[in-house]
Amino acid sequence: MKKAIAMLLAVSATMALGVTALADDVAQVADTGSSSSDVSSDNSSSDASSDNSSSDTSSDNTSSDNSSSDASSDNSSSDNSSSSEDETPVGEPSSLVFHSDEDGTVLGEDLLEPGREYRFPAYVEFGGQRAKVAVSDELLKDYKFNYTRVTASGVKTFKIEERKGVYYLIIETKDTTPTKPVDVKYNVKLVRKSNNISVFSQEVKFSYGYDESNDDYINDLDKGDIVEIDNNRPVITKEQFNKIAKLNDYKNVTLAGAGWQFTVNVTDETTKNMVFTNAGVKEIMAKYPDQDFKFFRFGGKPSFNSTGKVALDVSDIVDDYESLNLYRYANGRVYKLNASYNAADETLEFRTNKLDTFFVTDRSIKDGTIIDENVVSGGSNAGSNVNTDKNNPGTGAGDMINAAVMAGIASLAAAGAIAANKKSK
Repeated sequence: MKKAIAMLLAVSATMALGVTALADDVAQVADTGSSSSDVSSDNSSSDASSDNSSSDTSSDNTSSDNSSSDASSDNSSSDNSSSSEDETPVGEPSSLVFHSDEDGTVLGEDLLEPGREYRFPAYVEFGGQRAKVAVSDELLKDYKFNYTRVTASGVKTFKIEERKGVYYLIIETKDTTPTKPVDVKYNVKLVRKSNNISVFSQEVKFSYGYDESNDDYINDLDKGDIVEIDNNRPVITKEQFNKIAKLNDYKNVTLAGAGWQFTVNVTDETTKNMVFTNAGVKEIMAKYPDQDFKFFRFGGKPSFNSTGKVALDVSDIVDDYESLNLYRYANGRVYKLNASYNAADETLEFRTNKLDTFFVTDRSIKDGTIIDENVVSGGSNAGSNVNTDKNNPGTGAGDMINAAVMAGIASLAAAGAIAANKKSK
């Protein structure tokens, strides 16, 4: 009996396994049929879509071809541009091209400022190919540049040289103060190194200096108005001074800039450069490293027919300085100046007929102290420190102020107590 029961159980288990396997097979067949249906449906849809839109597709293909043609043109343009500045064309260079400097200054169009260095990226063009490449070490293996100054001498540096992997035309103008733009002209030759024969010669022209005050501004002034000096256009012409004088009935007028005023009669004055800066004089600061300074520098050193009153703004230092000591620096020497402190305006005031270099310091300096031996002794720097006077017509100054004038200035400067002690406000 037990054997019979065991046999029945075995048969039952075998049948259960068979039913499970059959169910799995059926499910698999069903899934396969569904998948096959989906694929067939997709293919059919794709075919139908392809058949129905064949004309559209043809149209799209045509459009695609046109677009490709345009892209090819753009790429060609891009390739040409790349080729023109990266690959050396066949033949020899025919001319130079200079791009604007980092500040956007365009050589030959914009007025260069005195006392600045400019860097214009340098390229060479190849004639007939409209191709342009940057000047490079590779190019200069076979060529070199020669320079000849044709006009003007107000330029310290003019040459094409490499700076951090890029070749520039370097132009450094001298720190002068002309009353009108100075035209400069150089000839630049590209020469083969192999035979020293010139490949081309090119004229490079530009101007440096300062612009005149705007005529519209001068014409819009009313009687009694302060004449504001624009450091970007600091030159006041003889004609503009005459207009200002007539407008004010030939009485005193006030010229003013950042931190200074000068009240003076401007009748019959000549053209002057009123450019101004607070930049320090390195020789003075080096001689007195432990002192504090505030400088007022008029680079054009304008001289006037009449004596006027100068007011220098010291509001930013009056609380920091124990005493306010005012000096004039001229021709390598320091001269004490008589000055009064205007507590209401927080200015130092004194009288003079010439604006040059003044400075305020917190400690006294002996009158007549020599700062620059080369200037005082008439050394190599003497002319460069005073020759800007020649650019202000009518000052009567030459390359060196003569001894009599120097003595007169010294005696006037030493006339009294110089330090203007700070008063309580």
